[in-house]
Amino acid sequence: MNEAPRINCRQAIEQLWAYIDGELPENDASRVHDHLDACSSCYPHYDFQRAFCAFLRNLPSRQTPPGLRRKIFLRLLEEESGEPFHTD
Repeated sequence: MNEAPRINCRQAIEQLWAYIDGELPENDASRVHDHLDACSSCYPHYDFQRAFCAFLRNLPSRQTPPGLRRKIFLRLLEEESGEPFHTD
């Protein structure tokens, strides 16, 4: 069996927005999913981000631009970890 290489925590965190939004190709989404299933450090980031997206969706009438959501979440991650996160 030819499995795709595993990803590390940084790669998983950097792809969370695209993963939650369903924007990753199937192979990449599968690798993020597998990482989240196995990593107790990254799953809370995913859980928070998913809850944050749900909160934003439930805000009255005004739509929060996706770029702003990403910037806010990345800033929160940077504060928590002390390391910058990049989405490039």
